[in-house]
Amino acid sequence: MRATPFLCVLVGLSAPALADAPQVPTDAPYIVLSDNQDEPNGYGFCIDTVGRGQTELLQTHSCKPANADRARADQDNDTRFAYDAGTMQIISYAFEGYCMQALLAGRRNEFALLECSDHPRQKFVYGAEDQTLRLHQDQTLCVGVSDQTEAAGPWVSRALLLTNCDETGAPLIQWSVVAQ
Repeated sequence: MRATPFLCVLVGLSAPALADAPQVPTDAPYIVLSDNQDEPNGYGFCIDTVGRGQTELLQTHSCKPANADRARADQDNDTRFAYDAGTMQIISYAFEGYCMQALLAGRRNEFALLECSDHPRQKFVYGAEDQTLRLHQDQTLCVGVSDQTEAAGPWVSRALLLTNCDETGAPLIQWSVVAQ
C-alpha cells in the first residue's frame, strides 16, 4: 500500500509573471519548471529519471502526456514527483521508496534517485513565495536547470543542477509543485 504524503500545491501565489507558463499534460503529482523555456510542445520541463524507467540519475525532461504510448508502464510515470513538506523530500511517484538526493561531487548529473532516507541532501525547502527548491542544509543552493536544451528522442531535456540561488536567473530556478 502506497503511503500518501502531505503534498504542497501552488494556487494563486503572487510570483513574477512568466514569459510562458507550461501546459503540463502529465497527471499530478509533478514538479515542473514554472517557465516553459523552449520546450517545443509547450509542456514544460518536469523532474525526470535519465533514460527509460528507473535509473539512478535525474534530469528535467519534457513533461509527458498521461496517455503516451510506451511499452513499459513505469515510463508513463517517470516524470511524476511529489514534494512532501513534512519530510522535506522530493519523492518519486513511479518508484516507491525513492527520493531525489543532491550529489555534491559531480558536475554533469548533480541529482540522483536513491532510497528515501534521512540523508541531509534529500531535504529541500520549498519557498512558495519565490518558487524555489533550496537544499535544506545550505539554503543558498537551489535546484535549477541548465540553460541548454538537448534532444531526447521525440522530446527535449535539460540538466538538473544545484546552483547558487542569487547568481541564477529566476526562470531557471522557479518551480511549480502540483499535488495529486
